[in-house]
Amino acid sequence: MRYGQPVIWFSDIPVLSDGRSGQYLTTLADSMEAGLDRQWLVGEPRWRRLPDDSSQQDAKEGELTPPESWLSTTAQEGGKGWARQRLQPVAPSILFPLAWSPLFLLLSAIPLILPDRLPADDQSVAALFFALTWILILLPLYLVRSAQPMSEGTLLSLPLDWVTFAGASAIFALHILLSPILGWIAYTLFWVAWFRSFRQIGKILQIPAARWLLPIDQSAWESSSQLSSEWQVISERWTTGSIARMSCEYGHLVIAGASRGSDRFIALALLDGVGFVHDPFSDGSVGKALAISLLSQPPVADLGLEWPERLLVSDAQSNDADSTAGI
Repeated sequence: MRYGQPVIWFSDIPVLSDGRSGQYLTTLADSMEAGLDRQWLVGEPRWRRLPDDSSQQDAKEGELTPPESWLSTTAQEGGKGWARQRLQPVAPSILFPLAWSPLFLLLSAIPLILPDRLPADDQSVAALFFALTWILILLPLYLVRSAQPMSEGTLLSLPLDWVTFAGASAIFALHILLSPILGWIAYTLFWVAWFRSFRQIGKILQIPAARWLLPIDQSAWESSSQLSSEWQVISERWTTGSIARMSCEYGHLVIAGASRGSDRFIALALLDGVGFVHDPFSDGSVGKALAISLLSQPPVADLGLEWPERLLVSDAQSNDADSTAGI
């Protein structure tokens, strides 16, 4: 029975023949893959809430170009040279849970200040709130860092004030045996650890997440002959892991292998002391210092190969991407 609304029966839907449906699915998959290829360098527009427009993706505030001694290009220009690959910004995934963590640290003390007011055990509730405080800090940091290409580090290398945290934990354990006042001293130190950790995390967010890529013929790569003596060679041959590194004031510069389909690249990035990946050419004291010192010259003299057309962005390709944005 119909109630004033059009009813579409399955029998009314046209069914493509096996050959046509397979061709349609292949075309759709190719279109989606092409869209991902075009966004591989410039980054996904949703990361910065931009329309899928190449002119707006061409430059971003805070980004610097390499020195004139470098042959560099962009996803719009193509040709030969180093090109910036923007990685997903880390701030949204870190700051939102971080903003909630002090609330739970504050709530962890309330069952102890006002005992026997909850239907559950006061100690258990306080421990739950306390654990949530640090989970909301450590878990997003660990997941975001792990998702970055070329990142490195363990849980203990995350930007948490581990020294103060460990000291506060030791004092808290002693308050059971010695004096309850030690528990409040420990609680105060946990707040100190939170504020210091917040300052450490803030330093991570000051430099954009990006790396620089150069298309190469990986079969001809030899690290010792193509890199200057300042680089510590880790792998003589091209590999998708670390190839070489160089220490600097902010952390260390890393050269690694990268791939996209059948194309091979060498990638250059700045890793801070806790293992997060940063753009070595950024508008700030770190980026400017690197541009006039360690990165005043490109790490290799090889100009590399031509950039593959499928990884480049043009106005026509941006319009094509608009048509598949809802898929």
